Amino acid sequence: MKTPFVIASLAALCASGSVWAQSSVTLYGIIDEGLTFSNNQLGKQAWQMQSGISQGSRWGILGTEDLGGGLSTVFRLENGFDINSGKLLQQGRMFGRGAYVGLASQTLGTLTLGRQNELMGDYVGQYTANGNWGILFPHPGDLDNTGIDFRVNNAVRYASPVLHGVQAGAVYGFGNVAGDMSRDAVKSFGIKYTGGPVALAAAFTAIDRPAEAVPEGVWTPTNTIDGNYGIAAGKYQSFGFAGQYSFGAAKVAGIYTNTRFMGLDPTVGAKIGGHVTFQIFEVVASYFITPALQLGTGYSYTEGNVSATSEKPKYHNFDAIADYFLSKRTDAYLQATWMHAAGDAPVADLAPVLQASSTPNQVEVRLGLRHKF
Repeated sequence: MKTPFVIASLAALCASGSVWAQSSVTLYGIIDEGLTFSNNQLGKQAWQMQSGISQGSRWGILGTEDLGGGLSTVFRLENGFDINSGKLLQQGRMFGRGAYVGLASQTLGTLTLGRQNELMGDYVGQYTANGNWGILFPHPGDLDNTGIDFRVNNAVRYASPVLHGVQAGAVYGFGNVAGDMSRDAVKSFGIKYTGGPVALAAAFTAIDRPAEAVPEGVWTPTNTIDGNYGIAAGKYQSFGFAGQYSFGAAKVAGIYTNTRFMGLDPTVGAKIGGHVTFQIFEVVASYFITPALQLGTGYSYTEGNVSATSEKPKYHNFDAIADYFLSKRTDAYLQATWMHAAGDAPVADLAPVLQASSTPNQVEVRLGLRHKF
């Protein structure tokens, strides 16, 4: 009498196993560590052990469940940490780099809910020197968030299916302020194309009261002439375009972004009212000399325009990197960058990982090791 029951139980377990085989949970991560030299921080040279420079050190869990009919449940939980101190980053959040759940359809696209990236960082940022090689190659203060210094809480994000190489996306972040739906709200839209050697991207992001909506945003470097515009701004807008062409082992990209801080409060953060606009132009090139050795370089020019005073802070960034892959998951790299402040900008500041220089020039050189798992 027991034999049929045992056979039925084994059959049920096998059937259950076939269902679970259509689902997956993946643990992944990046550990980045290295030694950084800077020629001038507040007037002094510095040697520093720094983590998460080429890429932010992190670990995460990525999961999917096949619901049938081309529909899946997806989720991601991603933590950021400092390997030197063991502390949490992103203002101490457990999963500050991302936390969302949603549904993905092969024909309708993907809808996710939670803490997520806006699209300037995801779509345009991947082509910048910062997006390729790390936060020591920043646009000043990461004004346009192409380095993804902030994420969006309470966000609904949609990504369309890829059709003929084209994908579009949209993000809306609820401010969660009772009685005022628009307060602290975030809106972001983007479109990108990849086909053969050509890649193109464009994105737009608007934020109400950025200091409240995305308080971890670095916003403006300390060398801006009238204080931190991100803290003082009533509204923030940024848009950008990027294009990349690949030929053989080489890639060349061009990027333009335009970022505006509006409705400045002279009693909070900034010394003046009105608005401030920053335009950034960047070119980036890379070449694999061998399958294991990549060389890269980039140059960016930033020009600000302060409406209240007509002052124009300007910044030049020159970047270079040599990256050697010891294996598919481990690489060692040497990178260097030089910032020169010009116009009405008084000092250089390779924020967010270095303090400001006491002069218009700042140089950084880093030797690092990165492992992915």
